[in-house]
Amino acid sequence: MQHFYDLDEIQAQDMPGRKRKLIVGKDMMLVFVEREGATEQDHTHDVEQFVLLLEGNARLTIDGETRDIKAGQVAHIPKGVPHQLHTDTPIRYLGIYTPLREAVIKAEA
Repeated sequence: MQHFYDLDEIQAQDMPGRKRKLIVGKDMMLVFVEREGATEQDHTHDVEQFVLLLEGNARLTIDGETRDIKAGQVAHIPKGVPHQLHTDTPIRYLGIYTPLREAVIKAEA
């Protein structure tokens, strides 16, 4: 198993409205996301997630509670809880998932 990673050397998944790079371990994964402005995503998944906003501002709704977040802030999303991310400007963030989110690995979500 690899222990060190360089994001510049990881091939990006090109998805509608975003690009992302994945680092996948045995039981957890990290996803570096560059998201275009004027995008919105409303969904649920069966894994736990943390979101660390690295750059920009976003509106995040988790289980009906909405907050405006800025770079340096972290949100926790329990598994199975509906959530929505909205941004008017480009953002960059890290998503940390446990266990692995297979649909992301397969570029299906």
